[in-house]
Amino acid sequence: MKKFRRILDSITFRLALAYTLVFGASVGGLFYFVYWATAGFAIQQVEAAVDADVSGFVESYSRAGILGLINSVNRRSDRGTNRDGVYLIVNTMGTPIAGNLQSWPQRMEAQDVWLNFTISDLRAATPEAADVRAKQYLTPDGFRLLVGRDVRGVNLFRARLMNSLNIGLTVTLALGIIGGFIFSRTVVRRIESITRTCRRIMSGDLTQRVPEARRNDELGQLSLNINEMLDQIERLMRGMQQVSDNIAHDLRTPLTRLRSRLESLLRHLQDPAQRETIEDALSDAESLLSTFASLLRIARAEAGVQQSFVDLDLRAIAGDVADLYEALAEEKGLSFVTQLEEGLTARGDPNLVAQALANVVDNAIKYTAEGSVTLSLTNLGGRPAFVVADTGPGIPDEFKGKVLERLFRMEQSRTSPGSGLGLSLAAAVARSHNLELKLEDNRPGLRVVLRFPERKLEQDSARLAGAKTKALPGPGAPPHDGGRDTGKHDQPPAEAA
Repeated sequence: MKKFRRILDSITFRLALAYTLVFGASVGGLFYFVYWATAGFAIQQVEAAVDADVSGFVESYSRAGILGLINSVNRRSDRGTNRDGVYLIVNTMGTPIAGNLQSWPQRMEAQDVWLNFTISDLRAATPEAADVRAKQYLTPDGFRLLVGRDVRGVNLFRARLMNSLNIGLTVTLALGIIGGFIFSRTVVRRIESITRTCRRIMSGDLTQRVPEARRNDELGQLSLNINEMLDQIERLMRGMQQVSDNIAHDLRTPLTRLRSRLESLLRHLQDPAQRETIEDALSDAESLLSTFASLLRIARAEAGVQQSFVDLDLRAIAGDVADLYEALAEEKGLSFVTQLEEGLTARGDPNLVAQALANVVDNAIKYTAEGSVTLSLTNLGGRPAFVVADTGPGIPDEFKGKVLERLFRMEQSRTSPGSGLGLSLAAAVARSHNLELKLEDNRPGLRVVLRFPERKLEQDSARLAGAKTKALPGPGAPPHDGGRDTGKHDQPPAEAA
């Protein structure tokens, strides 16, 4: 049903339907012109026959008077020679004296010089209602002559012609709609193939290519152009990855050596002023390593390669994050509350999901001066979701989009520790995992929702039976902050060492 609805909503079906309606209107106009011309011609033939009879009767009256007219009418009234003719002569008193009508019709509709009426008293005829189109003629001596034709055959022909044209128009419209549906289904199927490939590429699998049809049409050319574009993007991405790897090797190694030398020098210094200077330099080196490692993690999260995705026990991940940060919250005098439902699972990279959740929790603890921080795992609309709520100052609406950008910090002076990358990493993980990331007002404070895509929970539970996935940042890889940065836990991850 959903696929059928998608075809009906497609632009190809709407265009085909519009063309069918235009074509149907044209065919309908042509059909009804044919009907008007054909039916009009049949009536004209009837009227021509009546005019010919009247002319003949007038000539008979001119030659032999009323007796000649009566004889002529009686001859024309013979059912053996004229089955459709309707004739009647009445005297000045209205008494019938000749013809095949028993009396002068009472109900007649006048149309110019023509009269239309229905009768059922034709002499020597079956007792059927006859539709008559007639003319009347008044003789100089007061006799009235009625001459007409039974038009039942003409009316039946017109009705059948109209029915045939209506059926033809209906069949034309039905074939147009069916053809449009078939055409749309063919086009939609090819477009959906392109869309599926694009979604896989957006998920990070740059090896995917659009199936190329053998037909050299517009969609085939589009598929070819998309594949050429993807080839170029893959080459550029490989080049960027090579540059990133080279930078990682060329910068992390000397920075790590610099930190080691500063630590060694610090152990041998006794002068408090010199020790303070070295400690500041060591802090700056660690901040550089931390920022550099965060940028690399964001780049890898945005790559979104889903081959590393596994079934996740979300409660285990949330529980491990809660264990890590509960002590930190208590040190600040905050109440740390956990509300974790059982049986909620999803698919993803366990390290990235844990890192994103840890960044959000760390951010909440850092910016909450008093009150509480709540970590929840719940089912929102049939989909599992992490919810982190705090009682801190919150984020104004105008900054809720910007805090997800790299290196953005609401504190423009940048005097507090941190790099502004924590929520950026969470946003990158959300994009690579198709998560829904929302920043909402907690009144007071901020409420962050990480909602996973919809999937069948019972299937996930069966896959996870007997095995739980636990994932946390390693001892050397604590979280890094985003728009509301974390400075207290900015340590270089294991990969940056």
